[in-house]
Amino acid sequence: MTPFSDHPEFPGCQPNRDELRQRLATAGLRATTQRILILESLVVLPGHPTAEQVHRQVAATEPTVSLGTVYKTLDSFVAAGLTKRVASAEGACRRYDSDCSAHHHLYCTDTKEIIDYSNPELDALIRDFFATRGLGNFQPHSFSLHIAGSRTSS
Repeated sequence: MTPFSDHPEFPGCQPNRDELRQRLATAGLRATTQRILILESLVVLPGHPTAEQVHRQVAATEPTVSLGTVYKTLDSFVAAGLTKRVASAEGACRRYDSDCSAHHHLYCTDTKEIIDYSNPELDALIRDFFATRGLGNFQPHSFSLHIAGSRTSS
């Protein structure tokens, strides 16, 4: 993964249906037409889409798929470890991230954009910090930073 990225598993290209079927099978989910369409939309939509954005994308191909079905399917993807739920910058809606690798999120307060960020040096610094200082009766297994700010012109 580059420091800033959207979908490292399908860089710059549309996933094919066989790859999507395999991802569903690996997660223990049946590869139904609706699940494939929803997963494909989740992967190809830029950034971290909402269920509503995924629904609009899916409905363009399959208008019979309801928003409720999209929500339930996305929840099943989260439960299966196929995607993550990400809080939006404004906190009002849920967004989804098809990249389940360890990374952080930069939230632009101006554009409401969520940008993936990865930096092994930062991760090592955080691990070392908690290894040295501890957290009392708590053992962290993973961490993800939520960093709010504004894009600069550079």
